Amino acid sequence: MASSEEPPLPDPEPPPFRWTERRVARLASVVTSAAVVAADVVLFVVYQQNVSAFVPPWRTVVPIAILAILLFAVTRLRRQIRLFREDR
Repeated sequence: MASSEEPPLPDPEPPPFRWTERRVARLASVVTSAAVVAADVVLFVVYQQNVSAFVPPWRTVVPIAILAILLFAVTRLRRQIRLFREDR
């Protein structure tokens, strides 16, 4: 017995890439967010090299703060890249 279901339609083609004012602003946000992520990674590496100079309570507070900022910055970077690609 033949199935009466039709095959799924192919995904529509995305609109062509255009540089809009919104995309330029998103690109600036992407570059800034990427710089924050890179600076945070460098800061963590420098902290790891100089961990012995910190007094005991700060040995745990500083890396937690650096990693919290890194988590926020990476999340923001991913969101900005997605919005840039979708032009929203």
